Amino acid sequence: MPRSGPTTPALIAPCGINCRLCIGYLRETTVCPGCRSERTSEKQKSCASCRIKKCEKLIRNGWEYCYKCDEFPCFLVARLDKRYRTNYSTSPVSNLRRIQAVGIEQFILEADKEWTCPSCGALLCMHKPQCLACGYEWKAAR
Repeated sequence: MPRSGPTTPALIAPCGINCRLCIGYLRETTVCPGCRSERTSEKQKSCASCRIKKCEKLIRNGWEYCYKCDEFPCFLVARLDKRYRTNYSTSPVSNLRRIQAVGIEQFILEADKEWTCPSCGALLCMHKPQCLACGYEWKAAR
């Protein structure tokens, strides 16, 4: 059974990925605490060493999200976006633009609604084509 609990702003990565929908966050063992967590030993290596999260401009300016940068979307974010649009039916760039337009709280409400399984009500995992709770095949339905 996938982890439950609310989606919080802390679960939205600077790049726009919703960590709440990630298989690393949802799995039952060796659970990732999310991109913004300082518990790096619990994260996947790719997340712990993320060049986007460690971006000098992001850190220096204290920005929560990459959309605030004058280079948005930079090469790293654009490359990530292409991979996630192609493989996982989500766009970090679109997420960031939506956050910029409506704010983080409204974005979370919309994302939770969009990523809720119509069969059982659990949040879907963007990395798996079926609901982890009931098996509903969402990828074909989207």
